[in-house]
Amino acid sequence: MAGVLVLDIADDIRFRLGEPTVAALARRFGPAGRCLSCGEQLGVVPLSVRAYRDPARIITLVAYHAGCAASAWVEIGPGTLPRRETWTAAVTTISLPVAVRRRFPRLSRRESRGQLMPVLLVHPSLEMTRVRQAHVGEAVNADMEGYGQLGFTDPGAPVGSYRLRPVGRAWMQAGRGALLLRAIVADHAWFALVPQPAAALALAGGGVLVGVTCDSDPGQLAAEAASLEDAVAVGDVLLGWAPLPGSQHRHRQPGAVC
Repeated sequence: MAGVLVLDIADDIRFRLGEPTVAALARRFGPAGRCLSCGEQLGVVPLSVRAYRDPARIITLVAYHAGCAASAWVEIGPGTLPRRETWTAAVTTISLPVAVRRRFPRLSRRESRGQLMPVLLVHPSLEMTRVRQAHVGEAVNADMEGYGQLGFTDPGAPVGSYRLRPVGRAWMQAGRGALLLRAIVADHAWFALVPQPAAALALAGGGVLVGVTCDSDPGQLAAEAASLEDAVAVGDVLLGWAPLPGSQHRHRQPGAVC
C-alpha cells in the first residue's frame, strides 16, 4: 500500500458523507488495487471515487483511474457491484494482555498478563470501501461494522474486558521453500508468508489471531511493533480467533483481552 494517492472526489460525495470520511479514503484504497473499469492496477496515478448507494442505504465507495470513470454519486440496485476484491496481508506477532486462568473468565486488568500471539493482519479491500450514512455529512465504517457482526472484537474499546471469539479457521501450508498461513472467515480467504517464530506460536497455541484493518498497511504494521500496538489500542484493528485444524488446543482460544 506504499504511495500517496491523489483522489478526485465529487462535491456531492463530500457533502453527503462528510470530510472525515473523505479524508480516510486515501488510507482505505491502495495502489495494488484494481480499477473495476479497465482491470489494471490502480497505481499512484490520479484516481476518481464513485459512491454507489444501494437500497439498504450502504454506500460503496470505489476507486477508478481518473481516465476510466468520473467521480459521482450513483443510486444502484442490489447486487450491481462485483464482490471480488484485492486484499493485502502480513503475519507477525503481538503481545496482548489476555486472560490466563482456566476457562478464561472475565478478568480485571490486575488479573491479566501479556501473552505473545501470532496474528494474520489483513486489509480486505484496496479498491472498495463501504460506509453507512448516519446523517447528512456524517458516515460510519460499514466494513468494520460487518466484521464486528462476524465476531471480531475491538480491543481498544474502553470497557473492562473482551472475549476473543472464533471468526473462522486457519491452517499452515508449506510449498516452494516457504510457509504460508491461510485463513477463511465467512466468504473471505486470505494468506501470507509466516515467519518461523509466529508459526511455532501458532502450533503451540492451536490457532492464530486474525486482525482486520481498513485504515492501515498490514506490511507496515507487521514491521513496526509500536505502530501495530497503537493501531490496536485505537480500534483500527479488529481481532478474532482462528483455530488450526487437528490441534489439541483448538477449543482453548484466548478468552479475554483486557
